[in-house]
Amino acid sequence: MRVLVTGGLGVNGCWATRRFVSEAHTVAVLDRRLDTAPLGSDAGSVTLFEADITNEARLTEVFERFQPEVVVHMAALVGAREARELFDVNAGATVQLLDVARRTDVRRVVFTSSRAVYGDLLGVEGHPTYQPVTESTPFAPVRAYDVAKIAAEGMGQIYRRRYGLEFTALRFASIFGPGKNVRHAGTSIYSSMIDTAAAGEPVRIERGGDQRDDVIYVEDVAAAIVLAATVPGPLSPAYNISRGEGTTLHDLARAIRTSIPNADIHIGPGLDYFDLGVQYYSVLDNSLARRELGFEPRYDLTRGVARYLEASRSLLETDSA
Repeated sequence: MRVLVTGGLGVNGCWATRRFVSEAHTVAVLDRRLDTAPLGSDAGSVTLFEADITNEARLTEVFERFQPEVVVHMAALVGAREARELFDVNAGATVQLLDVARRTDVRRVVFTSSRAVYGDLLGVEGHPTYQPVTESTPFAPVRAYDVAKIAAEGMGQIYRRRYGLEFTALRFASIFGPGKNVRHAGTSIYSSMIDTAAAGEPVRIERGGDQRDDVIYVEDVAAAIVLAATVPGPLSPAYNISRGEGTTLHDLARAIRTSIPNADIHIGPGLDYFDLGVQYYSVLDNSLARRELGFEPRYDLTRGVARYLEASRSLLETDSA
């Protein structure tokens, strides 16, 4: 299958790209900067296109040249950005991509959305009960990022109904994996804990030890993306991709100590360790993805941390070779 991954060199995208390569698909990546280090030894197996997803002419050129059957749309803006910029890129450029896909006979678009569409979970889905959030849970967006993801999902369904473009959105729980601490500093507390402990330095987190959240290792995310791209249709409009369990930072600390027994980690009590002021923390019900995609998360926290450390070492060796 011919697969194009936008944002396929990012901290999450690179793992999806590598997974497609490992399953012998013909893979191209569209990214704003062509830093192939995250692909390791798989870099030579991927066609690369340097492009910005907001540039419709360039986007059309890439689609016409590569002729993908399936597009996995992972390119997005995150972090503290102006509200209009976030919406223009995360929603507006997604609609532009859908239209280019329609005009170039792409069969399916897999959109990497976010649990942020559910917004502020102040009822039974939040602390302290954490009733699992299903795909039908009402949206309660708070930030521009949330609204943009909702708008992009909605337009995907318009293109699905009006033009027959197969479209589905994947709503991810909190993801941890190598590289996040570098590129997403400030929103990568899990990676920060692992990297700091691996460096032999003390980990000090002043608050948040009572907070639960659904945390998933990045290679399980990659597996879900490949399933959504390859399973026969029809697909549901959206799927929660998660471990389906509530995890605390204390749980992560125990998993780290399994691989690094002398890790010096202290976590204070309380909630909202990201200091968001919004109750995004939740447990996502992943039963629909299990049933329709055949998704089965392989990495619990202990295995995820061990694999994280192994993958980090491997990427460092590739960089220094």
